[in-house]
Amino acid sequence: MWACSSKPTNTLESRRESLTISATEPRLDRDVPLVLSNEHYATYEKGRDLLFNRLKDWAQSSVLVFIGYRLADPHIRDLIYKIDPARRPRWYMVSPGGDEHDVRFWDKKGVEVLSTTFSGFMDALDTSVPQLFRALAPPVDTGQRPYLKHLKNGHPSDRLIEALERDFDYVHAAMPFEEVSAEGFYSGYDHGWSGIIRKYDFARKLGEELLYAAVDVATDSPAIRMFVLEGAAGSGKTIALRRAAFDAATALDQFVLWLKPDGSLRAEIIEELWTLSGLRLTIFVDHVSIHSAELERALHTLKRKNVQVTVVLSEREAEWAAYCCGLDAFLPSTSTLRRLNGREVEDLVDLLARHRCLGQLTNLSRAEQIEAFLSKDRADRQLLVALHELTQGKPFEQIILDEFNRVLGDAARSLYLDIATMHQFGVTARAGAISRISGIRFDDFKSEFIKPLTDIVRITDDRFTGDHGYETRHSHVAEIVFRAVCDSDEARSVQLSRIVGGLDPGYSSDRRVLENICKGRNIARTFSSIEHARKIFEVATTALPKSAFLFQQAALLELQHPKGALDYAEELAQTARALDQNNHIYIHTLAEVSRRKASAAPSPVRAEQLRAKSRRFLNEILTNDPRKSLTFCNLLIDEVIDLLRDLPEDPKEYMIIEFDRKVAEAKDRLDKARRDFPGEAEFPSAEGRLWQRLGDEARAKRALQQATALKAQNSGVFLRLAQVQGSGGEVENSIETLRTGLQRFPSDKQLHLELALRLVEHNRTTTPEIEGHFGASYGVGDHALDARFFHACYLFWAGKIEESRSLFDEINTRSSNDYRKRPNPEEGLIDQFIAQQTGSVASVRDDYFFIQSGCYPKQIFAHITALNGVDISELTSGKQVRFRVRFNRRGPVASSVVV
Repeated sequence: MWACSSKPTNTLESRRESLTISATEPRLDRDVPLVLSNEHYATYEKGRDLLFNRLKDWAQSSVLVFIGYRLADPHIRDLIYKIDPARRPRWYMVSPGGDEHDVRFWDKKGVEVLSTTFSGFMDALDTSVPQLFRALAPPVDTGQRPYLKHLKNGHPSDRLIEALERDFDYVHAAMPFEEVSAEGFYSGYDHGWSGIIRKYDFARKLGEELLYAAVDVATDSPAIRMFVLEGAAGSGKTIALRRAAFDAATALDQFVLWLKPDGSLRAEIIEELWTLSGLRLTIFVDHVSIHSAELERALHTLKRKNVQVTVVLSEREAEWAAYCCGLDAFLPSTSTLRRLNGREVEDLVDLLARHRCLGQLTNLSRAEQIEAFLSKDRADRQLLVALHELTQGKPFEQIILDEFNRVLGDAARSLYLDIATMHQFGVTARAGAISRISGIRFDDFKSEFIKPLTDIVRITDDRFTGDHGYETRHSHVAEIVFRAVCDSDEARSVQLSRIVGGLDPGYSSDRRVLENICKGRNIARTFSSIEHARKIFEVATTALPKSAFLFQQAALLELQHPKGALDYAEELAQTARALDQNNHIYIHTLAEVSRRKASAAPSPVRAEQLRAKSRRFLNEILTNDPRKSLTFCNLLIDEVIDLLRDLPEDPKEYMIIEFDRKVAEAKDRLDKARRDFPGEAEFPSAEGRLWQRLGDEARAKRALQQATALKAQNSGVFLRLAQVQGSGGEVENSIETLRTGLQRFPSDKQLHLELALRLVEHNRTTTPEIEGHFGASYGVGDHALDARFFHACYLFWAGKIEESRSLFDEINTRSSNDYRKRPNPEEGLIDQFIAQQTGSVASVRDDYFFIQSGCYPKQIFAHITALNGVDISELTSGKQVRFRVRFNRRGPVASSVVV
């Protein structure tokens, strides 16, 4: 069976372009037997599903030529019957001896029977394709391939030409781009070069510094130079990176390549370019976590060969820390994109005014427009979020949800959700993948369902495969759509399982989507229920049963999720290692599982056995890896904490000596690790954990302060330092620490909540900034009930009673019966600032009653224990009372009730 990937024609003999012929059998996965005889197809039918599904995908737009089969073959008939001849190209069958009746019958089905042998078929092709059309294409001038101007030492190979067109954008002044309006650009709807070439962007100081650092190459510079631009989703890092790339190519005349989202970075291509040009190459990679493993392998190869390359990368801080550790070996210089400074805001406001995109800011003075971006309640929000909220006058999440609800038709909304589900993980949703997931032909999508999504999703084309791709206008938008529409663990599990289960990992694009969805840390953050989270990996490992990566990520889910099972994590990690024996990452996962199990062990003997096991795994890792060193440090810290816990009130001298020795050993190991890996925040953070558990807050504080100044993997360092500072009465310092954390992680909901609570404690009054942080402490569809609870209490205090009631109603609907069933017996942080209220008794029961008050639209519950100097028998309907307010999940509850 053969597939000819080419445009349809009426007759095979009339073709004048060359046929690209490829056998379908070699595309089978390795575990599917290569069986050709008809009688064996039934035996292996299940294992061949992917093959025939793939063939059906190709058959809808490609010419197929069947060779070596008869018209009676059931699989060929099934394929012909399932795909309407009117909606596909004409197919051919090389079959000697076909009778006239069969020829006419299959001709009506869009299949032309060529009554000849394979040899005769090849002779016909040889006769039909003139020699003139078999010659190699003539050289193309530099106008069509402008990168040729850099290649002074020879001509590029076909492999290099293909890679430069398929995998990279060659950056130059006259590069093609898809036109995007200014309004679309400021809405985040620009994934290409339009905004840069049209100069919709404004200069970011950090981007300029990054550019000049990258191109300033000293004679003694290492072969591989690496620069990383970090920032939160929506902070503008992609635009800043594109501007740096464009300026490096056009203003500074550098040889610059931009890796496409689905491009492949191969060492042999870079080496050939360097050899032909004699120039140091500068390669820009956005969302580098998607390409980190491939990039790491390529750079190690290039380093051995002393190929001169500068790579400039961008990624979210948390993603870099979690998935790009291997790139730390190249000693990257890291910069973090923070809030806008005054000059940048002025430039942005001028651009918005010039392009008439100020929206709600139009009628304000220029000074007021600038202040709107610089105000405290906006300073910690991402640039994309601030742009939308300020110009449209409502919360960003509500803007996105309204946009989703305006899409006409359930099918179009479902398609938008599928696109968002994939794009939130940084990958383009390919048309073929969407078709496989939904079971709807792509042509139908294009004609019936994509039209309602005009200006909401961006459509891309792959010039080689002809496949279309879809993205939301920003991955942050995609994440909001997914969480808002799939507003429960069950809904998210069903949606992600449907996406993962519908993918065909035999396609590289599908495999990339699958692996980017299935990252343990991300899945752990997405689900509060471990059962729903596990379902994703069950579906994924069924599709890719030989993927060590997926089993290791499933193990990380068990490690990261608060309800994960360590025994199951160990089983998954062992499977990963069995599939890939030599990968030190999987060995480290086993070491970390053993360490965690030791901390939960039922006896000291079992704990010591598990720690010894962890050390054996770590000693198998021969590379000088920061993760290995961190686990060694944590093993010692765990032992210190265990010794401290087991110390009696009057310890023996030998116990004290052993405890002191273990503390010194842990401290020495931490000191060495910090010398070996000076840029890693996890080591001072671990030291902070050590001193905090030992009760030495001063030393804990110093260690945690050092950790916050480095490249923290997550917000935990800032939260711990703020906690230590707050417990020591340093409220202002605690607030400043949380503000700094939000500069690093502006979307972190826990940081927003903690800062809101600290500001309440410090200010003792309501402010727009506090309300803004409370509002940012949870998102549509998440399970942050405490954040909603505190926000609802705050809204009551602020006099926004209807908003408070609505939020309490949501909490009561979403929570379990046990959640905040009763108010806290002690006065809470917000309760203490709420004035005494008045009302009248509405009704009385045996041991509780209700109060009608102007402070709240619903009757307020009061238990008999809330009465202060009054017997419940004295209460009658209409009796005037005064009371203080506490809160449970339903809303305000009366306390300290007096007549």
